[in-house]
Parts: sequence; C-alpha cells; structure tokens
Amino acid sequence: MLLVVDQIRLPFVKSSPFHLKKALSRRLGVSPSKIRKISLLKRSTDARDKDRMIYFVFKVLVEVKGLSSVPEGVKAYKKQEPLRFKKCRSFLPVVVGTGPCGLFCALALNEAGVRGIVLERGCQIGERVKRVERLWSEGVLDSECNPQFGEGGAGTFSDGKLTTRIRDPRISWVFEQLVRFGAPEEILYEAKPHVGTDRLREVVKNIRRFLEESGWEVAFRCRLEDVVLRSGRLHGVVANGDFIRADVLVLAIGHSARDTYEMLYKRGFAVVPKPFAVGFRIEHPQRLIDEAQYGKWAGHPMLPPASYQLAVSYKREGRGVYTFCMCPGGFIICASSHEGKVVTNGMSYFGRDSGYANSAVVVTVDERDFGDAVFGGVRFQERLEEAVYNLAGGYRAVGQSVGSFVYGKGTLDVPFCTYRPGVVEYPLDEVLPERLCEFLKEGLRYFGRKIKGFDREGVVVAPETRTSAPVRILRGEDMQAVGIEGVYPAGEGAGYAGGIVSSAVDGIKVAGAVVEKYALD
Repeated sequence: MLLVVDQIRLPFVKSSPFHLKKALSRRLGVSPSKIRKISLLKRSTDARDKDRMIYFVFKVLVEVKGLSSVPEGVKAYKKQEPLRFKKCRSFLPVVVGTGPCGLFCALALNEAGVRGIVLERGCQIGERVKRVERLWSEGVLDSECNPQFGEGGAGTFSDGKLTTRIRDPRISWVFEQLVRFGAPEEILYEAKPHVGTDRLREVVKNIRRFLEESGWEVAFRCRLEDVVLRSGRLHGVVANGDFIRADVLVLAIGHSARDTYEMLYKRGFAVVPKPFAVGFRIEHPQRLIDEAQYGKWAGHPMLPPASYQLAVSYKREGRGVYTFCMCPGGFIICASSHEGKVVTNGMSYFGRDSGYANSAVVVTVDERDFGDAVFGGVRFQERLEEAVYNLAGGYRAVGQSVGSFVYGKGTLDVPFCTYRPGVVEYPLDEVLPERLCEFLKEGLRYFGRKIKGFDREGVVVAPETRTSAPVRILRGEDMQAVGIEGVYPAGEGAGYAGGIVSSAVDGIKVAGAVVEKYALD
C-alpha cells in the first residue's frame, strides 16, 4: 500500500532516515519492518520555537505492508497523470531566448514531436562566464553577452531559486526536467529549493545539447532585429540581417531586451507600461541572519544558511516595500547589460558558503513615478542606472552603511562588500528619488523589528532596477499577441512571469497553446 504521510516533525538533530522510519512506524501503527520504502516529497524547517529546538517537517510517500486500515490524516497515494503533448502537423517555430521560458517552451514542443530554431542574442555558457568575469574583474562590458543576455538567461547568474507563488500541475514537470539535466535531486523535496549558479550553468548547457541532438537548431550571437508580418500574421523574422521564415514565433526575450520592446512597438504590437519595483541590495554577515532565525542553534552544520522574506504594505499610499531574490551565503553582483548603466543583482553558488547574505530591498513604482508613456518605466530605470555609472566612474556601484542610510548616523563607511568591481561610498538619498527613499527607510526600520540589526548592520548598494519587466506585451486567451496571429509573447520579459519556475511554466503553457493550434485531428 502506498500512502502519503504529512507533518512528521523531528528535531533537526534527530532527523536521519532511521529516526524518520521510527516516527512513521509510530504514526502508522506498524513495526518498522513493515515499511518497505520511504520517498521524500517535501522537507521544510520549523524554527518557530528556536529557543528550545528547531524541527525538520517531512511529507513522505511510504510503501507499507500489512496495514489493515489507513490512520486518520494519512492519504492513499494517487499517481499524478504525466504531462502529455499531442502530436502535431508540420510547422516551423522560432523561439527567441534561452532563459527558462524559451528552453522549456522548446522542450515541451519537442515532446510533441516538433523541431525548430532557438535564437539567442548572447553567447554559449562557457564564453558567457568568461565575459561576465571580465565585467566583474576589469569593468569591461559585452553588451550582447553579460549577466542578462546569453545562454540560460538572467537566472543563470542568480541563486537559482525555485520557489514560486503560482500553483500549476506543470511545475512538477519543470522540476523533473531540471533533475534530468543535472540539478540536484533534493530540489524535488526541499521546501525552498535552489540550484545555484554553478549547477544551473551545467543544466542549461545540457538542455541545449539535448535539443540539438533532437534536431533543433540553437543559434548564438543571433539577435532578433525585426518581425515580418503580412496582413496581421507572422511571415518570418530578421536576425543578424538574415530573413528566417517562421510559422510560429515565441517571444521569450527577458526583461532587459529594451531594443526588442521598442522594435515590437513600432511593428504594431500592443505594448503597455506596468508597475515594477526599484531600490538597492542589502548585505549582512550571514551570522546575523542565522542568529535571528536559528537562535542558539545558529552555525550548526546540519542547518542550511538561514533565509528571510520581509514585506510591509502602505495601503494609503498604494506602495509596498519588500525583500526580493534573497541569497543566503551569496554575492552581490554587477548585472549590467547596457553600456554606461549600472545594475545590481544577487547570486549564490550551490554551497551558499560566502559568509554573507544579501537581498534586494525595493519599493513598488508606477505611473506616479515615471508617467504614462509606454516606455516611461524603461526611461526611469535608465536614469537611475546612468546616474550611478556617472557617479562611480564605471561599473562600480554606490553604497553606504545601513545605519547611515536609515538613521543618518555614522559614516558612509563600507567596510566590506562582495560586489565587484567595487563600491564607491556615496549617500543613496542623492541617487534614488527622495520619496522612494522615505519608503525604503521606513521599510528597513520595520524589518529591523523582525530581524535584530537588519536596519543597522551591513551595507546597502544601488541600484536594483531589474526586478521585473517595465512593460507587458499584451496577449489574448489563445496566448497570441493581440491582433497578430502566430506570435506568442511569453515569460518574464513579456510581463507574464517572475522567476525561474513561473517563467518555465509560462513557456510550457505557450507550447501547449501552439500544439493545440497545430494538433493532428
């Protein structure tokens, strides 16, 4: 008999497979010898009573022999139907972008027996890593191959976080494919899974190689320059000056493809501004976060580096301040993609062992801040990014101590920061709009009541501007661009996702819509 057993709480120091099996035998009322197999479905950490003990909470699939009845609160296992794709008649798709949206769209189309072309403006991951390292070490930017553009998309240089707020049956397929192509198996059961930039680089390379072996063409250093339409329908695309005929175009372009946004708008696509958020990166010693979350157990080798998620809403003003893309044991990185513009982001390796924790602290912005012009949000981002570039004299960031920013006390001193190629000490009040700084300071004071020292210890480094796309490319219920047949805006860059998993899921959804259109009767 296969059963799903949830809420098995064990002290983290006594959470081995042996202890888990004993706890299950008590819960099910059978001897341990009757338990044949245990598979983890989920493991989370409960630190609410950290002064006494921290617990791991398990959800498991267990095979049991000789059980006469199912105990209360235990469910019989129901196998989830696998994701299936219909077979299609022949057509030629072009997918633009090799981020999670583009790659998973291509994987899903491949499952339906479809072969096509993937265009990526940046370079392959090996060369991309070299180009990004040169940016960080020498301050030299390649505007087509950088932390935003290139194989794997922006998420490749991140924590590789796989948490998402969406609920969708396609998520399990995303995780299965990630493991298939090299992600650690623990992402299948950890409550807060992550891959890390080092492992994610291998995963995206393996996906690309699989697509190529399956018959797909993947073209790097190949930028989408134009979309050719005839009577409101896709005819083809122009990339690097060459025309490519296409029946289907999937726009998985990412949130930094500003030139592509403007080209689409000129071609008659319905592009509208949308709210997003801006602010800075905050960095603390990891010990501060561990002590706040784990108490006396901080630093125990069985506990992962602690994380946090903080938010406060100012409903009267219609604003929110929140932390975003938290990286335990991570680094603040230069994530610039355009000449003369500085962007910050966070990144972790799988081991999360830098000794520092960082996250974005951002405030929501909308037409009150950048007007109602279609590209008002883009111009707003650009002004902040250019201001920092000019102040810092290159791709260095500007920063100051947390306490001096929030309370105006102490020096701007930045004793240490993981950001490369370096930080110039400068008051952020003179970089970010005054009204937004007021919200950010108030938010940090509130967060300091949640995590002791959050608002006083550490550094803040600006600017964080690429939290999400500043525009949305409108699409209908059939997933096609409004008024244009054959073109499918998708993922974070089109304004329909936010993060690795939701972007991948949106790519699969778009693939499903395409398959439905071309399905064999």
